[in-house]
Amino acid sequence: MPSILPVMDSRLLTALAEPNRLRIVELLGESPCAVGEIAIRLGLRQPQVTKHLQTLERAGLVEMHPLGRRRIYALRREQLRALRDWVVGFEVDHPSEDMVVRYRAAIEAEQALNEQQRSAPRTFEFERDLPASPPEVWHAWTTAAVMRRWWSPQHFEVADCEVHPIPGGRLRIVLAEGDGMRHEAAGRFVALSRPRSLSFELAPLDPNGKPLFSAIHEVRLARRGQRTRLGLTIQISGVRPHAAPAVAGIAIGWEQTLDTLQAELQRH
Repeated sequence: MPSILPVMDSRLLTALAEPNRLRIVELLGESPCAVGEIAIRLGLRQPQVTKHLQTLERAGLVEMHPLGRRRIYALRREQLRALRDWVVGFEVDHPSEDMVVRYRAAIEAEQALNEQQRSAPRTFEFERDLPASPPEVWHAWTTAAVMRRWWSPQHFEVADCEVHPIPGGRLRIVLAEGDGMRHEAAGRFVALSRPRSLSFELAPLDPNGKPLFSAIHEVRLARRGQRTRLGLTIQISGVRPHAAPAVAGIAIGWEQTLDTLQAELQRH
């Protein structure tokens, strides 16, 4: 994203980072001053003040006005206004920041489980009211071209997708992050009842291509007028010791992925 500052380079922030220069800016914020006055009020030697003012002038923060035999320095407030506007852009928290905190907490909670707790079967439930008919939602869950557009949480994209929607048919999803890291999940369809329900096995794989746990997904579609009520149940078991990040990401990841599905159906 391009900066809104007219001169957003190292000189501006470096000039403000030095404590005495920052004090000079604050003093000039009250009114223009001569070099000698600045030195007296801040308890600095005049040569020091002159060097600081030269740095601030090069950064576009102050301007010297020769008034007869006196040199009066004043702020160039447009630079500070631009800096203010730039900082204001950071006021509102980004939703992803909260997600990072939640994900970290979920990983730590998963890592704290003992082996028996970790390997015990667990169930995750999700629901969505979707702006499309059951056949349209079914199409979105069983068509690779459509799945590529929605089957990913925030900050991921579908890099590869194999979908064979028949009992025993292969299902494979590869998600990619912005830095190129890839995460592969693979499995197969178990049962399909168009357009009411489908179930499939799909588990994330470790670097050696082995499942980190067993996961059965059951999708239920119920018509609600022109809309569809979607229910998703995920049952996992046999979680391996190093699978904590993958298990911890199930709830957050599917919440975001179903949000993406909802937005995709809304567009069409």
